[in-house]
Order: sequence, then C-alpha cells, then structure tokens
Amino acid sequence: MVKAEKRWLTISLVNLSIVALLGTLLRSKILFPLPGINFGNLLHAHSHFAFSGWVTLCLLALIVYELLPPDLSRKRVYTWLLAGMLLSANGMLLSFPFQGYGPVSITFSTLLIFVSYAFSWVLIKDLSRSAISRPVKILLYTALAALVASSAGPFTLAYVMASHHGNAVLYRNAIYTYLHLQYNGFFTLGVLALFAHQLSAHDHTAVARNLYRFAVILSFSVWPTLCLSYLWNTPNILVRTMAMAGSISLVVTLVWFIALIRSSKVMLDTVSPFAKKVGALALMAFVFKTALQAATVLPVVGNIAFGNRPVIIGYLHLVLLGFITLYLLACLVHKGYFQTGEHLAKVGICILTGAIVVNEVILMLQGLSPILPLYSAGYPWLLWGAAIGLLTGTVTIVAAAARQGSEVLPLKDADRHYQREHRPAAHTNNRVYTASH
Repeated sequence: MVKAEKRWLTISLVNLSIVALLGTLLRSKILFPLPGINFGNLLHAHSHFAFSGWVTLCLLALIVYELLPPDLSRKRVYTWLLAGMLLSANGMLLSFPFQGYGPVSITFSTLLIFVSYAFSWVLIKDLSRSAISRPVKILLYTALAALVASSAGPFTLAYVMASHHGNAVLYRNAIYTYLHLQYNGFFTLGVLALFAHQLSAHDHTAVARNLYRFAVILSFSVWPTLCLSYLWNTPNILVRTMAMAGSISLVVTLVWFIALIRSSKVMLDTVSPFAKKVGALALMAFVFKTALQAATVLPVVGNIAFGNRPVIIGYLHLVLLGFITLYLLACLVHKGYFQTGEHLAKVGICILTGAIVVNEVILMLQGLSPILPLYSAGYPWLLWGAAIGLLTGTVTIVAAAARQGSEVLPLKDADRHYQREHRPAAHTNNRVYTASH
C-alpha cells in the first residue's frame, strides 16, 4: 500500500468519525435542547458529508490505488481530483449547518458534481487501458455512469426550487433518483467491484462464469429498479412495468450472487479470519437490502416503505453502514492498512458493528409500530445509545489508524507488487470472456 493511498484512506476514516459525530448530535437534538443547532441544516451536513467525505473518497481511493496499475494510479491528476472532492466535502460540512441550502453550500455541492464528472472521465479512460477482469470493468463502468447520472437529481431540485412551481411529485422523485443512483448504483457497484476484483485474482472457471453473470445482471438492474422509487405516487403502466422488470432482475441477481459465493468458498478462505467475518456481515446486508428493494414492488411492502420515515432511514443506514461501511473496513483490514494498530482497529470495528445492529433493529421496530404493537417510548434513547456506539467505534478506528506503523510500499516496488497481485488475472479474463460467449 503506497503512501498516497494510506493518506487518503486515513482522511476518509477521520471523515467517518465526523459523520458519526454529526449523527450523535442529531440524535441528541431529538432528546435534549441544543440551542443554536438547526436540525434540518445539520441533517443536510450529515448526509452530504457521509456521501462525499467518507464513502466516495474512500471508495475512489481504493479503486484507483488497488485496481489500477502503478503507472496509472500514480498520475498526478488523481491527487488533484481527490483533493477536489475533499475540498467540496469540507465546504459542505462547514456551510450546511449554518445556512442549509444557501449560496456557499450550493457552490460546494455543484463543485462536487463537476469533480465527479472529471473523475469518472479520467477513471473510465484508465480502466479501459488496464488489464483488470471484464466483470470488474462492467461493474465499475456502470457505477461511474450511475454516479454521473445521479446529478440529475440535484439539478432537478434546483429547477423546482428556482421555478417556484411547487411540484411535490417531481421534487420527491428527484430526491429518490439521486438516492437510488448513489446507494444502489455507485456505492453498491463500486464496493462489489472491489469484491469481484478479489475473486478475479484466482483462476477458477466456475467462479469466472458466475462472476460475469452476476456483474451483468446487477449492472442491468440499476436502471429499471429506478422505477421502484417512483411507485409511491401510483405511476403509469410503463413505470410499473419497468419496476416489475427491475424487481425480477434483483431476484435473478441474488440467485447468481448466491451461486457465486458457493463457488468461491475456497478462495475466500485465503482472506484473514477477521476481515472475512466483517466482509460476510457486509455481504449479508447486501442480500438483505436487495431482497427488501425487490419486495417494494408489492403494494403491501411498498406502502410501508414509502410512507414510513423510520423504515426509510433504516434502509438507508442498512446500505451505508451495514453494507458499504463494513465492507470498506473489511477491505482495509485485508489490504493491511492497519499495522501496529490492528488490534485496536478490530475493537473499534466490533463496537461499530454492534451499534449498527442495534440501530437497525430499533429503526425497524419503530417503523413497524404503526401496524404492530411494538411501540416503546424508549426507542429514541436506544437510538441515541446506538449513535454513541457508532461514534465510539469510529473514533477507536481512527485512533488505530493514528497508531499504525509508517511502513508503506516504496514506489519503486509498486509495479512488482501489482504484477504479483494480478498475475492470474489474464487467465481469468480469458475464461470469463469464453464463458460468456
């Protein structure tokens, strides 16, 4: 792991702890009077910084430095692009709490969008020149396409707000479009591209075949499942048909994912036990979130999902924390990011995982309370405790990052390391291509 990669990953982890701090303040605001804090503005800062300062920064750093060969990942343009994303994220962090959607926060939000355009363009060109496997490229191309397309959401919101039309349907659909393409598009496919890359390093025909099929159907599913987000308003028959097609594609995705996992058991045994357990929890969260997403095509499930704030928040946290965050942390452990601080990092990850589970359970119980006798006045306090657990876990992980050794892979050895890590890839590429044709 080269020095530049470690630097960006460390910054990302610090940002994760800031996200947890903002989440704790939000939960505290519900229970205690905190003068001077605007809940809505702080919520905007929390969500925007979680997306840009934590997930996007960490995910793109891993993609650039772990998937691209050193001669491409060392390009100065990536340093500038990652710095641009960090600047945008920090600008939103410092402006949203004080002005909400105001001139400064909108400026930094817009800057982030244009930086993501540039990043996607440069990365797609370099991916096309690299020797990574075909399934990984399919996932990454679709992930970056979803990242770019997600900007349609904010631009539509800007139009609705500037025109003063008061179109509530368009306003809400714009939000759902952005969230879907970020969560179920860029975040999900980006993380699973890292997982696919791990499997592609092994020469195994069955895995190559299942991996290719999984990558294709998952990438396809991103677009019709967007219509699932529009079912809240009883749309026309075309949207409902697309939503049904999307739901079916998710079921097929799960079938191929299970087949992929079953054929990959021997390969996954090479992963360190702790990283394997955390990664398994993350992939279980992926299965759960995909099943829930597919089920929203059913009216009884859709009505609960779209009209229930705790359920929506629970789903978003399931994806962002249970799936994305846990997998990224498992990836850092597996890649050797934590050195002398590894034990402390494991403690922090365990605390974080426990808090995520508590948070999800309470949110779901709270969401189901209108239809089941599950309401309890203690739920807000339990969620506050879970938020403190999330903050404790992330701060512990940052402390572990600060304690780690300073050894990094010298640049002169990076090419040799890349070739060693990717040696079987050419065979895998051929087998994937053959299996799919």
